[in-house]
Formats: sequence, C-alpha cells, structure tokens
Amino acid sequence: MTETQERLHILSLGGSGDIGKNMLAFHYGDDIIVVDCGVMFPNEEQPGVDLIIPDITYLLENREKVRAICLTHGHEDHVGALPFVLKQLPVPVYGSPLTLGMVRTKLAEHGLASAVDFIAYPDRQVVTFGALTVEAVHVTHSLPDTVSLVIKSPVGTVVHTSDFKIDQTPIDNHICDTARFAQLGEEGVKLLISDSVNVERTGWSPSERSLVPVFDRFMQHSPGRVIVATFGSNLHRVQTVYNMAVQHGRKVVIFGRSMTQNVATARQLGFLNISDKHLIRVEDLSKYEPHEVAILTTGSQGEPLAGLTRMSRDAGSKIQIQASDTVILSSTPIPGNEDMVWRVVNRIFKLGAKVIYEHIQNVHVSGHGYQEELKLMINLTRPEFVVPYHGEHRHYAAYRSMASEMGYPKEQILTFEIGQALVMDEDGVRNSDLEFPHGSVLVDGISTGGVSDAVLRDRRHLSQDGTVIVTLSMDRGTGEILSGPDLLSRGFLHPEDSSEMFEEAAERIVSVLEDLPAAEGSDLDTVRMVVHDTAARYLRKRTGRRPVVVPVVMEI
Repeated sequence: MTETQERLHILSLGGSGDIGKNMLAFHYGDDIIVVDCGVMFPNEEQPGVDLIIPDITYLLENREKVRAICLTHGHEDHVGALPFVLKQLPVPVYGSPLTLGMVRTKLAEHGLASAVDFIAYPDRQVVTFGALTVEAVHVTHSLPDTVSLVIKSPVGTVVHTSDFKIDQTPIDNHICDTARFAQLGEEGVKLLISDSVNVERTGWSPSERSLVPVFDRFMQHSPGRVIVATFGSNLHRVQTVYNMAVQHGRKVVIFGRSMTQNVATARQLGFLNISDKHLIRVEDLSKYEPHEVAILTTGSQGEPLAGLTRMSRDAGSKIQIQASDTVILSSTPIPGNEDMVWRVVNRIFKLGAKVIYEHIQNVHVSGHGYQEELKLMINLTRPEFVVPYHGEHRHYAAYRSMASEMGYPKEQILTFEIGQALVMDEDGVRNSDLEFPHGSVLVDGISTGGVSDAVLRDRRHLSQDGTVIVTLSMDRGTGEILSGPDLLSRGFLHPEDSSEMFEEAAERIVSVLEDLPAAEGSDLDTVRMVVHDTAARYLRKRTGRRPVVVPVVMEI
C-alpha cells in the first residue's frame, strides 16, 4: 500500500474508546505487526453471544505483510481472540514465557497449539520484523510476566505500555523496569501509547503487598472456611492468599476451571511458589475442619458457570456454601456485571455466610496505575506525543487534562478510536484519514463467522416478546387453504388473552391470501412472507409488542 510508505500507520482494531478486545496493528511499508488479540464479553443486549472479537478484515486483506502477533500479557482482553484469529491468520506468536504458557493451554483446547510457532521475547534485546523492531520491557500488573512493548521504525520509536502499574513492592519482587524506560527517554521516544483506565484516580495505586495484612487477619480470625473469589488470571492474588493461608495452618483448594489451569501453568513455569503439601483436592474437604481450609475460586464477577456462583446456587456443586464460611470477593465488578455480582452476594448472605467485598473493606487493589504512575511513565520516556489507550472517552478526557497540566500542548495529545489510525512520519504524529474495515465480530459457540444483527434482533424479540408460530396447509396445485391458519404462542400472551386475537389474525391472513393473484398464491415463498407480514403487523397493532413470527406452510 503506497499510502504507508515512509510512514508508520497505527491502526486501532480494538481497545481504544472502550475496555476490551485490545488489538493494534503497526503498518510500515511491507511489514505489519499486531499487538495483542483480545476479546470483550457480551452485555444484555447481545443474547446468546459468547465472545466479541475484533474484525480482522484489514489484516486478512494484507495477510502477506503480517509478520507476527506480539502479546503483552495473558489476560483475556489481550489474548482471548487468538483461537479465532489464528485459524484465519496463522502467524508466529511472541510473548513472555508465562503469557505463552497460558496461550498454549488455551490454543490446545481448540486443537491449534501444535500448529502455532510460539517465540519468547529475548531479555532486553529486539526482535526484527522487516523495517520494524520490537523490544519487551517488564512492567508490574496483576498478572506476572507482563511487558510493555517498544516498537522502533525508521520514522521513530513508539512505547506501548499495555496494562501496567508501578508497584514498588510486588509480591514476586520483580519490579517494573523503570531504568529501561528512562534509557528510552534518553534515546528519544516519539509516541507513548499509555494505559488510561485509572487516570481518574489521583495518587498512587496501592501495592499488592498492602493486602497481606488484610488476608492475614481473615485467615487467622475467621472461624470457618475462608473462600476467596478473584479473577482466574490474578496470579499475584493467588500467591498472596496461598501464603497467608499456609502461614495460619490452612490447606488450600483451587476451584474453578480457568484458575486451575492458570495456576498449573504458572507453577510449572516457576511464576507461583506453591507446594503440593499445602494443596488438597475438593473431594478431600470433608477430612478437614472448616477452620483448616481456604478455598481459592473464580466467580468474582458473578459469571453463571464460575466456581463461586455454582457454590451459591447449585445443590449439585462439589462445594456448598456453609453458614460458617467467610466469602471474600477480591475484585472490582467490571462495568455491566454489577447486577450479576449482587445476585451472587445476596444468595450467599441468604445462606448465612459472611461476605466481604470492596464496599465493606479494601480486599482488592487494581493492576492499573493511578495518575502519579501515568505521569511517571510520561516523565521517564519523555515522548513528543502521548495517546491514551485501553479506556473509555471519560478516561481519554481525563488523560488529556493530565497531560496538558504536565505542559503538553493540545496538538501533541492525540486520541483515536476503533476504526481510526494514527500516522507517524518525520514531521511528527497526527490522526490519519486512512480508512479500513473495522468493528466487532460476535462469536456464537465456536463460530468464527459471527452473529448477524438480524439474529441478535430476533433473539432480543424472543427474550422480550416471545414467539408466535403460524401453521397452515395448502393445495400444491391450486394454492387453496386446506387447514388453518392456526396460531400458537410461547412467551407472548396467556392463552386466555390471545384466543380471540388469534382468531381475528387467522381471518386476516386468509383474507390476504385469497386476494393474491393465482401465480403468487401458489408460490410457497410468497405465501410464507405474506403470512409472516400480516400476522406481525396485526399483532404489533393490537398489542404494541413484536413477537418473532414463524410461518410454517405445508404443501399437500
């Protein structure tokens, strides 16, 4: 593409203007590298949708130029779309050892692990992709082995922070490599693309280590089991809870599929210090007194199939909530998940257990830096231009205000959204008018083709207004109606309320069909369309509701 010659285009395929499905493409000349490949989870307006992934049409149209997918860390909003993308775009995947370990497990479930070339970043060395180079720099986050990426091109250097905080006392003692960021600032950084999700919070984010005395107190003084629900990938929290449980003589159960997988991968690679002698199986819980047990589980977001949700609701769950339990939700609800979380909390209270969550006591710290950490990243790298990423519009407005207070003129504080691009050349960085396909693909089951708007509309109508099935049989040759129309509803109206209405709807359908010309009246597709439209219009007029109308026309 001649438009990208001597220019670096940074295209947002996801993650800018919203939180989730992170994906940026860096395109210079004949080389494209993709940074992250994440998912977003559906909301109540998307019934039946499992995942939302970025539209990668642009990458497929330029597949011969795509050199690799470079990952920053193993959270789902950064790696969850890989199984779907790699089926269409089989390219090498680069990452840190833990990230690649987690990704390998995920791809194995899709039968893809053996077909993908996994390559670990070399320590403080660059990887070359044609005209572009990539260097990984360690940062602290809620997941170990997280990196920022330094992308160098002939027209300048970009530092992409990804998700980060600057924790001076991390649980694994592996601090953020601020020295390297300072070196990069000395060498010259043209553009900083920065995490911005916590920019509205002033000061410094609390260290993960600040939770040690909190969990220490619960493990020591709780009379029964301590059940801690957190993200399955929050491995620093797993280590904290494990350490405090063991210190007070409690055995630890890991419950929940994603957490079990992530803990196993992290232990194998040396990123968790957990001994088998302190772990017990769910099946062995009955051998221990409640005060001798701690349980680490998923479900802090109220997910229907996660561990804590099943404990609170399912009589067949391997673990049941007991009145003597202390249940700790060690996370902040993701926007949109609040109702599900409170339903789980209320069910646990109803069962008599004690529930601790953020509104009551500080039992969670964020993996994203507050304002002072975002400012420090700017001061370390000293970029000419700054761009907030991984945030919503309110975060972008706050980041612009913060950068302006730090002395950046407004033309050097840029923002871009999904479907927009930045262009970098020798003159600087600015918003580009490059147009490219973009958007979201809604994944239903294991489909990579997506769910259409029409399907989603029907699902919403089904959930809100129900369905009406109209059946009739007709003579194949003459088009004469032999029986029906009969109307049957599910989730629309009570039979007593709908019988008279359905009789009148049937009369209208017959009347319209009888008025059709002979040629159309014997055409099955035309009859189906007329039955659908007539019934839908009539029912909408009578009730103001829009049930899904299903015409069933049989020829005899």
